[in-house]
Amino acid sequence: MLFGIGIIHHINFLEIVRHPWFMSAFLSAASAHVLKLLIKRFKCGVWDFRELKASGGMPSSHMALVSALAFAVGLTDGFDAPYAMIAVGFSVIVLVDAATLRREAGEHARLLNRIISHINSIDEIEKIEARRLEERLGHRRREVIAGVLWGCFVAFAVCAVWDFWK
Repeated sequence: MLFGIGIIHHINFLEIVRHPWFMSAFLSAASAHVLKLLIKRFKCGVWDFRELKASGGMPSSHMALVSALAFAVGLTDGFDAPYAMIAVGFSVIVLVDAATLRREAGEHARLLNRIISHINSIDEIEKIEARRLEERLGHRRREVIAGVLWGCFVAFAVCAVWDFWK
């Protein structure tokens, strides 16, 4: 049975979770969110636990995840392996999305929020009813670069100690 319960029986989920590719990607993304929390605490002096699930910010958890995946594949199977090339291609797509498309969408949200606020302050009778749009969606270049560096660091650390986890 290709689809359905039969295929689940043949997948060993523990092997997926214990794989250095998965662990590198998971740990880099999770720790990037923790870093966001700590950076916010250091900069603002408050614990803002929304940082654990927030988009945008320093470092980019999306970039940490995909760069850790690509780097771990390269470290374990060689950087010229087909899987490594696929992972790098995937990383480039996420990089462009984080640094351009999502960032631009955040700028649009910021502008729309200002326009709605301005219209509502002028016209008390015909207020625009709209929820405030999320403005922090994409990343600045330094946030993307920090995510890439963090992901590579985590992947290197995971792959360096992988023999202990086998």
